[in-house]
Amino acid sequence: MHRIKKAGIFIFMNEQAKILHIETSTEICSMAISTADEVLAECSSQSGYEHSAKGTLLVKECLEKAGIGMNDLAAVSISEGPGSYTGLRVGFAMAKGFCYAHNLDLITVPTLDALAYGVKEKYGSAIVSPMLDARRMEVYTASFDKACTKVSSLEAIVLDEEVFQNYYGANDVNVFIGDGAHKVSPWLRSGQDTIVEKYCNAADQRILAHLSYVKKAFSDIAYAVPLYLKSPNITVSKKNLLL
Repeated sequence: MHRIKKAGIFIFMNEQAKILHIETSTEICSMAISTADEVLAECSSQSGYEHSAKGTLLVKECLEKAGIGMNDLAAVSISEGPGSYTGLRVGFAMAKGFCYAHNLDLITVPTLDALAYGVKEKYGSAIVSPMLDARRMEVYTASFDKACTKVSSLEAIVLDEEVFQNYYGANDVNVFIGDGAHKVSPWLRSGQDTIVEKYCNAADQRILAHLSYVKKAFSDIAYAVPLYLKSPNITVSKKNLLL
């Protein structure tokens, strides 16, 4: 057994349990397989929103790299959102299909939490704010302290100078990550704020997924749905299709 300290409490992990991680919330399609201790394999495609075409191929590649089969897995974790509506739907369909076909447990991992965990060892006392692009100057965001405890709620916000000052101006140091982080660049304070090129990666789900596995905090495969956060922007055709 392996133990991880979480909020001052040691949680014993099952080192042998292998989990497949799926990340499709942005244009990057990413897969990984891990135990509690290490990432056994990871594969990704950055060719842009080709999740349905590339997803299963990347899973197959990961399994081959790890030297295991689907029946060796204990669970599947899926990045639950927010993010791309189509990407999230494809990821959930893929994860549920694997779980049904191979009798695996399903674990949902908040996308922004996983992003924050991916950098938590590197930035000391900085407040880390993952940001995912939500069109124009809008981002999906939340903020996390050095222990990866959420210090501001998950929401969609439209960035401008006033919003930046209200949300981040009181922090001594801010680190912004994710595919929407570049939107804060006009208001960065020299020596205090920085943008780090860190994007969604399935391997970042490892710790949170294995913690959920130990706690048996599984999602219902039939009813689990993505966290969209806001309604999709649907363009309605003005053509009269009956003519």
